[in-house]
Amino acid sequence: MSSTRPYVSSPILLFMLIFLFFSMLAHAEEAPEEEEIKEYKIEYHSLGDQVFAINTGMMFPLFFENPNLSYGDSERFVDTNLDLGGMGSLYYGAYLDNNWQLGMEVGAMFSASPNNHNFYMIPITIRGSYDIQLKNNLFTIPLFLGAGITLTSYQDSFNVEMTLKPGAGFYWNHSSSWSFGTKLSYWWVPQLYPDDTSTNRFGNFLEWSLSAIYNF
Repeated sequence: MSSTRPYVSSPILLFMLIFLFFSMLAHAEEAPEEEEIKEYKIEYHSLGDQVFAINTGMMFPLFFENPNLSYGDSERFVDTNLDLGGMGSLYYGAYLDNNWQLGMEVGAMFSASPNNHNFYMIPITIRGSYDIQLKNNLFTIPLFLGAGITLTSYQDSFNVEMTLKPGAGFYWNHSSSWSFGTKLSYWWVPQLYPDDTSTNRFGNFLEWSLSAIYNF
């Protein structure tokens, strides 16, 4: 009497072999493509591409700092006594490569004191920025730093002072030509008086603005 054992029918065995063969073939074809995609870098901008931006928003007067006092002194940081203000600026720049950008920004801000005396600042800065591109260039996060001068006017006083404007933005790239978004900039304005250093002050302001950017 012969013993019996389980077996797999020929059609099923053939189907399993064919399925295994094509699975291995598909994996072998997909692996190089995935590796190629990872290694391929898309360049969205090149040397000479230009940018023009219009910004408008609000200015938050933060505080004045007296550098002559220690950090433990309660009077080192005092209120500006200025109301919430408005601002606007124009920016023109050019790309140095896919990420780095260099340009110039001219702006203006206005505010008022409790006595309704107007306060104005007109900053003129050279700005360098680095663009972080996300989601296949759908969004851009620029990190930037501007440096230059600020023309300050309050009542009968007029001064030309240094300024630094670090900041960051978040933009949606609607097309290859237009982008829209928002940015935050910190205005640091040192008021220095070499003849009387006891009157030196550091002005601190925060800008929040909406931006429309044209790339060409």
